[in-house]
Amino acid sequence: MKFNKTKTIGVLSLLIITTLFSFKNAEDIKGWFLAGSAPDKYEIGTTTDATRKGKVAFLYSKKNNIKKEFGTLMQSFAPNKYLGTTVELTAYIKSENVEKWAGMWLRIDGKEGKTLGFDNMRRRPINGTKDWEKYSIILEVPDKAINIAYGVLLSGTGKVFIDDFKFTIVDSKAKKTGDKVKNLQEPTNTNFDN
Repeated sequence: MKFNKTKTIGVLSLLIITTLFSFKNAEDIKGWFLAGSAPDKYEIGTTTDATRKGKVAFLYSKKNNIKKEFGTLMQSFAPNKYLGTTVELTAYIKSENVEKWAGMWLRIDGKEGKTLGFDNMRRRPINGTKDWEKYSIILEVPDKAINIAYGVLLSGTGKVFIDDFKFTIVDSKAKKTGDKVKNLQEPTNTNFDN
């Protein structure tokens, strides 16, 4: 059999090009982006899940030893539809080998960088390996809100899978999950005596 160098290079080039374009760019999830204190140590993307019957997003640690950093799959949007209401954010999350903790989070932003509401599930963290479970956050969205940001964070190493985020307006009497955020008007208790 005769070796045809040009034909072989052409076939190899076609295989390489096909391979490169058959995998989705890990950070190319429409409307979503990777952030956090060390986004270079994490990866986001989508995969298929039989239990959820379709595509789900993922957030993985790329390093084996992550001390205090975290990564987050997130997005933000204008709060117009939710101003003056109480919202419940729900999503399904599955974890694998989460060494420190993971959690869904929701932040309500005001002018001048003020946080009007926040919950990251720090007091009810997702640890270890857990199957799909529905999680919930309930916060008020004041009339003066200018942005809503939300997502899932992973502190340390592990993997989380996310599906079906949903915002629902709920009764204002619904029990809120986040801490009351108090924006100080000036430096307070700077010597820690109080």
